[in-house]
Amino acid sequence: MQFRKPFKIAIRNGEVTRSFRNWQRPQATIGGRYNLHPEGAIEVTGLKQVTLDKLRESDLKSTGIEDLQALQKLLGVADPASRLYQVDFRYLGPDRVNQTDTSTPQAAELETLARRLKATDRRSNQPWTVALLEQLRETPGKRAADLAPAFGWDTPRCKTQVRKLKVLGLTISLETGYRLSPRGMALLQHLGR
Repeated sequence: MQFRKPFKIAIRNGEVTRSFRNWQRPQATIGGRYNLHPEGAIEVTGLKQVTLDKLRESDLKSTGIEDLQALQKLLGVADPASRLYQVDFRYLGPDRVNQTDTSTPQAAELETLARRLKATDRRSNQPWTVALLEQLRETPGKRAADLAPAFGWDTPRCKTQVRKLKVLGLTISLETGYRLSPRGMALLQHLGR
């Protein structure tokens, strides 16, 4: 599950333990553990479907959102009868969990991920992030040693670059090689690739 930076800070401080999501279907499960990028993790303790028009200000307690209008704007929901998912969770601490985040990002999360990839490319002075994701989509299980030559890297640098994408939940390490995660696939689709 993705959260914007101010929410991540509040989650780590114990101030935020609930989120509302505009999902077509549940993208989390009770008991599921999800990494907060780039560090820490949460465990989902409750999940239920609600409608926006039935929510009260008291339901926003521990969400970090000041009122229902702010929630509506944050989620981009115009219809008061819209169905949402209420996700309750607890912060597990600063360590990441080994469970891959398989949730499908919403449009706003996909835009955030796309911006992060562009920023990573700028810092590297080489547009490699999307090309590497495409390579993993086309050839799942490919090892760093096999991926590296296409980018002019040595194997250790390729492993470092793949880890940068893994921190964002976009790749999955296999026993041999790597593959694209469902989040990575959703991002490529969002980018029209």
